Order: sequence, then structure tokens, then C-alpha cells
Amino acid sequence: MMMIRSAFAAALLAGGLYSVSPASAAPLDEAGARHQITALLSMPFATNLVGASNANRFAWVEKRNGVRNILAADVTGTPKALTHFTQDDGTNLWGVALSPNGKTLAYVEGGDPEFPDASSPNPNLSETGTHQSVNVVLESGKQMRMGEGWNPTFSPDGATLAFSHKGSLFLAPVGKVAKEVMSVPGSLTSLQWAPDGSTLVFTLDRGSHALIGLWHVKTATMTFLVPALGQDSLPTFSPDGRSVAFVREHRPLTDKKTEKGSFWSLHVYDLASNTDHVVWTPPAGTGARFSVPEGSGLLWSDNAHLLFPWEGSGWMRVCAVAASGTGIPSCLTPDKAEVSSYRLSQDRKTLFYTSNVGNVDAWHAWRLALDGSSPQRLTHSEDMETDLAVAGGKVGVIAANVTQAAHPAVVGPDGASAPLVSPQAPSDVHFVTPQVVVFHSADGVEVHGQLFVPDGDAKTARPALVFVHGGPHRQTLPAFNGMDYYSNAYAMNQTLAAQGYVVLSVNYRSGTGYGEGFRNAPETGGRGASEYRDVFAAATYLKTRADIDPTRIGIWGGSWGGYLTALALARNSDVFAAGADFHGVHDMIDPDTYGLSPEENRKAHDVEWQSSPAADIAHWHAPVLLVHGDDDYNVEFEQSTLLAKLLSEQGVPYEEHSFPNERHTFLRMQDWLTAYMWMDTFFGRTLASHKP
Repeated sequence: MMMIRSAFAAALLAGGLYSVSPASAAPLDEAGARHQITALLSMPFATNLVGASNANRFAWVEKRNGVRNILAADVTGTPKALTHFTQDDGTNLWGVALSPNGKTLAYVEGGDPEFPDASSPNPNLSETGTHQSVNVVLESGKQMRMGEGWNPTFSPDGATLAFSHKGSLFLAPVGKVAKEVMSVPGSLTSLQWAPDGSTLVFTLDRGSHALIGLWHVKTATMTFLVPALGQDSLPTFSPDGRSVAFVREHRPLTDKKTEKGSFWSLHVYDLASNTDHVVWTPPAGTGARFSVPEGSGLLWSDNAHLLFPWEGSGWMRVCAVAASGTGIPSCLTPDKAEVSSYRLSQDRKTLFYTSNVGNVDAWHAWRLALDGSSPQRLTHSEDMETDLAVAGGKVGVIAANVTQAAHPAVVGPDGASAPLVSPQAPSDVHFVTPQVVVFHSADGVEVHGQLFVPDGDAKTARPALVFVHGGPHRQTLPAFNGMDYYSNAYAMNQTLAAQGYVVLSVNYRSGTGYGEGFRNAPETGGRGASEYRDVFAAATYLKTRADIDPTRIGIWGGSWGGYLTALALARNSDVFAAGADFHGVHDMIDPDTYGLSPEENRKAHDVEWQSSPAADIAHWHAPVLLVHGDDDYNVEFEQSTLLAKLLSEQGVPYEEHSFPNERHTFLRMQDWLTAYMWMDTFFGRTLASHKP
């Protein structure tokens, strides 16, 4: 069974919101593909949108032509560049923070936000290496390096900046040299000031457990809040500063040991009485494992009520509960829909959030007054809005669509969103409008994807590609993505379509957007690779189309998508004629799990092996492209060197490339361009011109 949803595409085009290029006279050749993907990767791309708490001022990181800079704007003004970098050298800018009045900016230069306490990456091969530092831009425009670290956090009066480096806490008057005031074993992973500026609350991650601590500024002393054996996280002060709320987790050893347990609880610690009480513990079953949208956490709507994320209905929703622990939670956002980000208004009376309510393949911004009103759509455009920020009395969103990459926009009182920068795509780039398709795997699971169909004669049998995203807890959309890795992949899929390939981007089980049961589907990855059924179903769907040559179906993906690409080629080289595997996992065997018996560990390893591409290497005969950065902290580089050895032993043709000093997500645009052109040439040789 298969269904194509074209209403979304029709809605995009009907209102004239998008400028999709007219049909190309002919598919792009390799030079044309290089021109298009270069233009698309060079487009302005915005991340890290933040707002000042007491001023209508936003700041964000913009990557343009591979160069990152930080821009800021009042809601009625022209954006101003606060940094002035000029090179595509892979220097990350992140951790953006504005002082409460919006006049001072703090940010992190260098490093890797996924691994902030690791060594700073050096993909540009600088002979002196690179450093990760916290910097500030003062109201005068003067820039200062405050010291090595991350987590820059302004005090409530904006006069002091706190930041961390590994287990060290640094404080400094803004514009002065920072001083280390505390150092403990572990990693300080969050910082928040008390409303009166007297105290900082932090999370100290020690690997096996994590603790919530307080640093008392005036007395230069440290205390911990009910230290225990779990993973404590997301500490946040109540508005009056008298309490700290946090989450405590005890994560299950395996997914098979979750039926009876409840694995997290919501706590409130009273700072006056030094007492902790459990506000609420979810029942066993759905929602018993904790999950939170990236960049979100706990919120106090007033001194007596907490907002928190919960999947008790099977969907990620924002719920409210009395901080006294005397009531039961009530969920505020609609059921049968996910929330990807949420913030409170400055007066704490309105919840703003992004959700896929009404259409699981489309995300928009919403508002909900906390007086019992019904949710209202915040914006009127058909742009995808997956993140938002509040600045003073204004709301900003990160928006994207078919032809425009992620860009910041301010929402007006009439629901119109005004871009803070011009997001227009290059005029000479060709786009197709992806169609949302729905099909089913052999075991009945409903799978969603986006189909990129080239212009031209639908009766012509074309080569096709299945694209598998990484994560795996991600969702690809029929538009540019709010994350740069997946935005780049969308740009490449558009380029492949312009060359005449039909591309199906598949949202396989274990991804986000379709509910907790889909994300935590049984037997995925090393527990049985059940998501491969969805990938195979995507190829099966493509083979039913009259416009596709079933002997020329390929596959590509990175990270978890690289794993699934390798698994497809190892298990079904009879279906997938070629593949491109970017930094994938090829041997899924994990170390023994403490707490499991030797027999339980052995059985787990047997399943992990059978879930690995390496287990089916004898059946692999299709050619493959391998690409990996050798400074990858997400997937060991040895996973690709291992596969090259295995393929060599089997006589399987492969093309191999590495980027010295590059990370998992390539930091330089030129490296993405190089890798994509390797892939383009590879598929041109193995699929586009190949006739078995």
C-alpha cells in the first residue's frame, strides 16, 4: 500500500510563497551539478537563535559560503554582523548568549558543541592547532577573549559572565579577564544563575552519574542537592529563587527490562529548608523513560507550577504539574503530535512551541495562553518552523521551505513572519517540490518519506536513490532542514534530482516526529536492525514506479544512514546496485553491559553481530563509496578502515576517501562539496550510465 500526499506541495505553490525554478531543458551534467550544489551549500544558513530577556533583540549564527559569523538585530532594524570571520576554515561559532538588555554578546569560538570538553578540531590543518574560547562583544563593538571554555551565561544584571571548562567554573565581570573559582572532577554541562545573582546552579556529569550543585558566589562555596546514584539534569530556579527543579533518571540496562519500571522522576529542592521532594514519577509503560527535545528543559510558569516534557500518551508533549506534588500532570499541547521546542513568554503567561500537529510531516509555531485557552497557530505561512526564541515581548523562529534554507524570522501580531535576513535562493538553481509519500514495511509499519521526482518524461526509466538520514533520532522533511547536516543532504538530494535521479528520503523507524512507539521501536540497530525493513520497503516502492529502472537503484546516507547503507549493500546487493557510505557503523558489537549475566551478554552480542553489515559481507558485491573524517568523535574511524579490509578480502569494488582532522559533521563547506562531488561522480559511473 502506498499513498502520495500532494496537498502539501500544492499549498506551498498556490500562495506564491516559493519560487521554484522552471523545468530544466535537460538534466544537469557533472559541471552543472557542481555549480548547483556549490550554490546551495553557499546559501545563508542560520542556527543558534537566541533572544535577550529584557529587550526585543535577537542574535544567531549565520553560515554563508562556509564562513560562520554572528549577527544580531532589533526586530525593526537591519541585522548587524558582530563578528567578522572571512575563511571557510571550519571554525565553529556556537553557545550564543545575549545579556538581558541585549547590548552584550557572548559566544564560543572553535571546539565542537557535541564534545565541548574534547580537543578543539583542526580541519583546516593549521600548523599551530586551534583553541576553543569564550568571547564577548561589548556594546562598543570591542571583542574580548574571556578564556578557554563553553556555556557562557550572563548574570541577571548582565554584569557578570559565567562559563565552564571541563570541571572548572569561571567568573568574570563582563569585559574583564575570567577567574577560575572552582574545579572538580567531571564536566559542568549546564549553568543557570539564581534570579538575585547570588548563586549558580550546575550539572556535574561524572559519567556513571550526574549531580546537581550550587556555587555560592559571595562565600565561594559549593554544595550539592541530594546527591544520589542517578543521572540528574535540567536544573532550573523558580522565579523567586527559593527552589530548584530537576530531573533524576535511572536508565534501564536494556530495552527488554523496561516493562515494570519507571526510570525518571521530577524533583523540587527547597533551598530554605534544604529538603527535596519528588513532585511526580510517571507510571510504568509509555513515557516511563525520559526524553526531552533538544535545547529545551523544565520551565516554571509561576512559583507553584512546572512545565515539563512527557510522552505518556505516546507523543512528545508539554505538560504541567503543581510543584507541591499534590496533583497529577495535565498535558497542554495537543495529542497525536510532537513538540520540537518550547519557550515561555517573559511574563510566563504564554507558552510558545513548535509542533507537527495536524500533519506529522510539517512543523509550525504555536502559542498557548496558560489560562485554559486553546492553542493558536502563531504563524500563517507554510514555512517549516522547528525552533523558536523569545526576546522581550517578541517571538522569533527558525524557518525554512522548499527553496529557502533555515533563516531567522520575527513573528508579528497578525501572524505574519518577517525574515531578519533575505533567504532567497540563487536564481539559477533548479528545485523540485518533494512529495510526501507513505508506504508500509513487510511487517506493517507505516513509513513516511519525501520523493524528489525530476522534471521531464515520466515514462522514462530513470536511476533512483534511497537516502537514509543519520541520527537515528531525526526526521527529514519536504523542505530544507533546521540542522546543517540534514540541510546539506536536502541540497544534495535536490541536485541529484536535477541530474535525473529519482530520490526517496525515507524516515525509517527509530526516527522522530511519529511518536514514542516509532522512535523506540523494538529491535532497531544492534538489537535486530528492524529499521532496515523500512529501507528495503523504500526500494520496493521505487521498483513499482514506471519511471524507475529497477536495476539502477542505489542508496546513500551518513552516520546511522551510513550503517543502513552498508547493511543494504551487504544484505541486498541484488536490489541496491551501488551505495555511498559516509562515516557509517559496520560492526555493531558493544562492550559487555554490567549487570547482565555472561549468557545475557553473549546473546546480546550474537544479535549485535547479526545486525552488523560485517555479518553479511559474503553477500556484498555492489560497489560502494566510503568517506570518513579521521577526527570523528561520533563514529570511530576504525569502523571504515575495518570495512575497507573486509571488502578487500571479498573482492568487492570500493572507492575510499578520508579527511584528515575532520569531524563527524564536516566543519568546512569545501569538504562537504568535495565529498558530494565524489559521490556524484561515483553514482554517475555506477548508476546513471550503467545498464546491467
